[in-house]
Amino acid sequence: MNFLFSHGRTAFKYGLIHLGLKKNDKIMLPEYICDILLDPLKDLGIRPIFYEVNDDFTVNWKSLKKKYNKSVKALVVINYFGFEEEKKKFSIFCKKKGMFLIEDNCHSLERNNKKINNYSDIIFSSIHKVIKKTYSGGLLTINKNKKNIYLPLLKLQKYNISFKKTINNFLENNFLIFKRFLKYKFLRMPSFSRLNSIKNEKIVEDFLIDEFSKSIFEKKKFKKICEERNQNYMAWKKLCIKNKSIEIFKRNIKKNNIPWVFPVYINDPQLRKKIFKFGWKYGYSIISWPSLPNSLINNRNKKKWNKLICFNTDRAPNNKSILFDNLNF
Repeated sequence: MNFLFSHGRTAFKYGLIHLGLKKNDKIMLPEYICDILLDPLKDLGIRPIFYEVNDDFTVNWKSLKKKYNKSVKALVVINYFGFEEEKKKFSIFCKKKGMFLIEDNCHSLERNNKKINNYSDIIFSSIHKVIKKTYSGGLLTINKNKKNIYLPLLKLQKYNISFKKTINNFLENNFLIFKRFLKYKFLRMPSFSRLNSIKNEKIVEDFLIDEFSKSIFEKKKFKKICEERNQNYMAWKKLCIKNKSIEIFKRNIKKNNIPWVFPVYINDPQLRKKIFKFGWKYGYSIISWPSLPNSLINNRNKKKWNKLICFNTDRAPNNKSILFDNLNF
């Protein structure tokens, strides 16, 4: 069963409420996360325990088992960049330990979300990341076989669409290249190479999805979006394979997944900066990720952050002969 909120993190929060987690309960999460993922835990007074992830963003099971204790109520597993984890393995582990399994799928969106897997108790996704016409959108999917569904939604208002967001949405979807050209000409490029210089918008109130975004989502005509984003994903991949300085992840996304970004590692800091500048100049969304919680800025996470770069799949170059190694900026 699906419920629609304004943001993925709000969907996560109400998923926790549905599962009955309360103040001082403990939950396990991977340590390489966006700072805003902790906001719902702070709101509810839930205490996080962090486990490590490997360089390829698979779960470090040794760390997970070491950090686990009997007081933990739930485990969060992230499908980083649309790379899926082995949910069956996690489901068996969680059942054995008496924990809920929570799946964070905010880096991609299933084209056919009717086929809910029976492994995760809840799945939360970010619609707005991959469907650009929307103003808001966080999807909470509850496996109805697990528990009677309770969500306190009656007091929630629908997300307010400001005039600024309306203009931005119109330009983004109708004059994308022109909009980004203006940004390049008149705005300074964000400091993508400096850790945590890009801050996420904080949510001070919980909202349901706005009506316009809801209508787009409920039409479920995702075939074209899926095809376009997967084509752009492969275009970025083909470009990066040609560049020896770029390390490609040896993991794949499912065919029916709509990917948000194509991720790679770049060990050369100067090349990384050049690629950020290339994206800013030519109107491609190329970013670092994420804005880490201050408490999780350790050597392991800094090592990943300092070489990770993400190519948004909303656009990709037609020129297949671009060599990032030879960029001059």
